[in-house]
Formats: sequence, structure tokens, C-alpha cells
Amino acid sequence: MAKANEVVVATIDTDRDESIRNSLADVAVYLGHPGVMARTELIPSSANGERLVAFARSIHADLIVSGAYGHSRVREWAFGGVTRTLIRESGINRFMSY
Repeated sequence: MAKANEVVVATIDTDRDESIRNSLADVAVYLGHPGVMARTELIPSSANGERLVAFARSIHADLIVSGAYGHSRVREWAFGGVTRTLIRESGINRFMSY
């Protein structure tokens, strides 16, 4: 990441909670220790993988790095899942950790 032209730490803001901004800032500070300069972005939306992919495209991202979390099948069926959307996405490189 230190060689990247730009690093953006982004999350979808589902709760409008100040702790989300603080968490983003913590990640940016953590990345700054080895010299990675990162900016943060809060994406106002419901938990929606399509919105995250659209944001990544809007900033011309080459790679999305994310966690891969599972939820109950009922919740996934009813609400969809960001992880599932990212797995199905083929237009942007993804690095996912489970």
C-alpha cells in the first residue's frame, strides 16, 4: 500500500454514529505508522455492496480490501450481503480476509 498513488479507507454509514468516523480515523492512523498516507470516506447508505462498488468505481480504485463476514442465511436472503456482492463483482480486484 505504501507504493499506491492513493489509499482510501471507506465504510458504509448505516447508523449515523460518530464511532464510525472514529474507527475510520483509527485505521488511517494505523496505516500511517509504516508510511501509508490514507484518507477516509464515509459512504452514506444502507449496508449495500452495490453502493460500495459504485464508490470504488467513482474513485477509479484498482483494489478493494475488505473483511468477508457471514451472516445467517435468512438475513442474507432478506437483506443481501456486501461480502456476496464483492465476491460476485468481476470489474475490480478484491482482497478479502475471513
